[in-house]
Amino acid sequence: MAILERPAQASPSRAAVKPSRPRVIAPWIGIGVALVTYLGAGIPSYWGDEGASVMSAQRPWSSLAAELSTVDAVHGMYYALLHLWIDAFGATEWSTRALSTIGIGFLAAGVVVLGRRWFDRRTAILAGLLIAVVPRASLLAAETRGYSIAAAAAVWVTILFVRLVDRDARRRAWIGYGIAVAVSGTFFLYLLMMPVVHFVALRTRRERTSARVVRRWLTSLAIAAPLALPIVVVSQFQKGQIAFLAHRSYVTPAGVVVTPWFGHLQVALVMWPLLILGVLVLARGSKRGERRAEGFLPVLTWLLLPAFALILFDLLVSPVYNPRYLSFSLPAVALLISTGVWAVLDAARRIGARKGMAVAVIVLTAVAAATVVPEFVRQRTPFAKDGGADFRAAAAEVGAHARPGDTVLFGTTSRNSRAPRLAYRLYPGDFAGLRDPQLIAAYDRTNGLWDRLATVSDVAHGLSSDTVWLLESGSTGSSKADLAALQAAGFTRTSHTHIHRTVVYEFQKGMQS
Repeated sequence: MAILERPAQASPSRAAVKPSRPRVIAPWIGIGVALVTYLGAGIPSYWGDEGASVMSAQRPWSSLAAELSTVDAVHGMYYALLHLWIDAFGATEWSTRALSTIGIGFLAAGVVVLGRRWFDRRTAILAGLLIAVVPRASLLAAETRGYSIAAAAAVWVTILFVRLVDRDARRRAWIGYGIAVAVSGTFFLYLLMMPVVHFVALRTRRERTSARVVRRWLTSLAIAAPLALPIVVVSQFQKGQIAFLAHRSYVTPAGVVVTPWFGHLQVALVMWPLLILGVLVLARGSKRGERRAEGFLPVLTWLLLPAFALILFDLLVSPVYNPRYLSFSLPAVALLISTGVWAVLDAARRIGARKGMAVAVIVLTAVAAATVVPEFVRQRTPFAKDGGADFRAAAAEVGAHARPGDTVLFGTTSRNSRAPRLAYRLYPGDFAGLRDPQLIAAYDRTNGLWDRLATVSDVAHGLSSDTVWLLESGSTGSSKADLAALQAAGFTRTSHTHIHRTVVYEFQKGMQS
């Protein structure tokens, strides 16, 4: 980080107004935000998308390559990174989510660095701190997916761009930028929109941008294009994996203005007025030519372009919009909200001097505590993921009562991301020593994401264990057929435990109810 944060040498006047203190502040804010967002990160059970991450990362490398040839190539770089991480630190929630938390720390530090360059020191520092409490960021910190790393990549590639422009960097450095753009696109495909933000930044710089800089930037993009082309092409061949978006109806008012960054309406009602105020303040400052507003149009583009592009494509071509895909706009959200907060504090100080500012700080803090803190806590409850994922608790129920030699079965009609079978793969220790007669092909011996299973009806009559454990998703009606199949095979249900979304049944051979 320190290398990228040295004051630009191309302009003495710029160097004079940029103290070196942010070199120290940015890393410490990043560390602090990472520590805060790591609080409780391991409490929620894994959910289906995290299951895809963990299972993919635990495959042999050759098996992972086979998977990526048919599905999830757009997540391939993250899966490879997570593979190395799990090899070193294990596959628990606390471990795998730590990687995401580190990503959030880098995101917060990057927001400080970029905010100091495009706005001013106080806006930058507050924006970095806000990363800890903006609900989408705190959620990404507690999720084993690559979105936090993608958001961090977006801001650091932008910092690299700004530094190269400010320093009139040589061609070799611009080649590095082109490679960075392409690599970031392999972490998250839509990061390939970031050069549009950079173009706006070029066009709106207060200092004149030389033709040489523009040529080198365009040359770097010409290098990035063929490097990024494979992931773009592969993603088109694999676009069937997001076909489910056609049935989710994410393009709704809430799905566009609430869910992407703020989680719930009460948080959005606090954050959006501050964000809009930030836009208005910066628009006025930009019109007046204020230096602190230099980043206004790039940041506004960063906020709006991904949303408009995905929504239009979703409505006119094919479903691609998912609120979490806008996560890489978090730096823009934080910077605009920070600007709005400072506008409120400045107004309060003008009206009531120190006392007015103190009152404003207290009010804003109280409002944040009443809205953001409950959302932060809710994200870190045992069943917080995916509307109630409970795979860990279901696995623990089996692990506490089953004995070696018992049989475990799973309902098979839920969608894969909610299938009870995920409890077996994500928490294998709780199923040690149990028979698994449904397995047709283990996931790591296929080129798909999941195990291939026989149905309960297919295996019920061939079971030799006296005790059978059946895990069913309570949201489907499949359990009736599975219960009937076991009863027809001579088993009697002796207990059942409703965990949260999963029901765990115990059957005994030949016992009478």
